[in-house]
Amino acid sequence: MPAEGWAAREAAFEILRATSLGALFEAARDRAVRGLQEPDRRLAHEIAAGVLRHRRELDRKLQRILERGWRRTTPEVRELLRIGAYQILRLSRVPPYAAVSTTVEVAKRRTGNKSAAFVNAVLRRLLHDEQAASVDQGSAPVPVALAARYSHPDWLVKRWTERFGSEATERLLRHNNQPPPLVIQPLNWTRDQLEEALSRRGIAWAEAKGGYGLVVKGVKPREIPGYEEGAFLVQGPAQARFVREAAIPAGWSVWDACAAPGGKAALLSLAHRVLASDSKRRRLRRMMETFQRARSRAVVFIADARMPPLREQSIDAVWLDVPCSATGTLARHPDARWRLSLRRIVRLAELQGELLDGAAPVVRPGGLLVYSTCSLEPEENEDRVNQFLAAHPDFRRDRGDLFLFPPDTESDGGYLAILRRD
Repeated sequence: MPAEGWAAREAAFEILRATSLGALFEAARDRAVRGLQEPDRRLAHEIAAGVLRHRRELDRKLQRILERGWRRTTPEVRELLRIGAYQILRLSRVPPYAAVSTTVEVAKRRTGNKSAAFVNAVLRRLLHDEQAASVDQGSAPVPVALAARYSHPDWLVKRWTERFGSEATERLLRHNNQPPPLVIQPLNWTRDQLEEALSRRGIAWAEAKGGYGLVVKGVKPREIPGYEEGAFLVQGPAQARFVREAAIPAGWSVWDACAAPGGKAALLSLAHRVLASDSKRRRLRRMMETFQRARSRAVVFIADARMPPLREQSIDAVWLDVPCSATGTLARHPDARWRLSLRRIVRLAELQGELLDGAAPVVRPGGLLVYSTCSLEPEENEDRVNQFLAAHPDFRRDRGDLFLFPPDTESDGGYLAILRRD
């Protein structure tokens, strides 16, 4: 048995089973890899995330072998077949014999010897069947072909193709199937101090595109110098750029009304008097952990921004980083594409409208209402802001909206609108 053996595959199986039942990927991963050695933890994450990113491709190739038998295969065995197929087709550093043998071992442990024999036969057929490695999509419409090739829902690719065009959509799909980089932003240390500490420790780093942070390679956040001192935040270029573009004057009071996990509020608190809230206690606990490490002086409280516990016209700037479909972050959340639906986008847009209506009265005349999402969808972005402005004539756009397209940022995408109250 190879050093990176069945334990990593079994953890990947646990992650996939949990996400299929509704768990978020990060939570499922943290539970599944508990107690594993670091190489197995990394491999379990890589396999589970890879299966989610490439699920449609894997299923097509497996269905080509099984034909009608795929429908009779249990969900557990399907996940095992995907785990083995992903390693064979996408994970070149794993020898094919190891991909098969370790997956079969997990099948024995989790579904019995009969299922294990079935998994073994299918994976060996996949390994030796050249036809199973290619699917002719020449006659399929462009969105359908792209959705199949890059393993995204048809309906989502269709709307992206209509909005962005086929070439840009393919760039987006390709981006979503790549593991995202680890990007950090200076906080309590200057950028020069952080760069010097990384270089001294021998940690590879590079400037993020546009200068919005440092891309760090080969380490976890806790292994980076200055972690305990709050020297930096783990924060992508999009959020860092939003904070810079908002350009809220120093010394202003800022209410970050949907603040968890707290990175943006911690950054803002360096130059502003920050109130930070969220509506969920579990998210509030995570935010408190961020603030403790960042040594932030932000005032934290639980609140639903639709019913703010603050006086009207009492805050200089309110920032609403609203709950959204997060279609700009699918590279970071490989399970999210399979949770999305048009109905969910519509429901979220309704919630975003309620949050805007609820928080707006807190902004003083001359103050700012900053609205941001990590979504690429117009219903949650410009359409939502336009509807708000039509109903609130005392607000206007202070400057042009900012839309970030993930392949262009080489990180997350999203939307920013800055509104001023007359």
